[in-house]
Amino acid sequence: MGGEHIRTIGPDGLIESDPTPGILREVAFSTDRVLLVRARVEGGVASGWHHHGDREVLGYLVKGRARFEFGPGGSQYSEVEEGGFFHVPLGLVHRDVNPTDEPQEFVLAFVGQGPLVVNVETP
Repeated sequence: MGGEHIRTIGPDGLIESDPTPGILREVAFSTDRVLLVRARVEGGVASGWHHHGDREVLGYLVKGRARFEFGPGGSQYSEVEEGGFFHVPLGLVHRDVNPTDEPQEFVLAFVGQGPLVVNVETP
């Protein structure tokens, strides 16, 4: 067991990662299969359309309220409240919407391999 230990990172020790317009993503930990990320979105912001390629997203909304738009022309949506959890399937084109004037904060696990984000023009 020798050199194994538990790593920790403070809130200011994260590394900025691949952006989507409207979303600040910062990586806490990265392995060959999972990225653990904090994401922050200002109030009233709708991100650009994007998907996560061959990664699924498991998330927890630490602060705020969120809506995720998806489907043909963005016609479908799911909402999550503060303290809630969510799952974004592989390859689903979507955008994140902050429907309030208050900032949002998420903890996200991107599970799989490949790019963290693929930004696209439309759903």
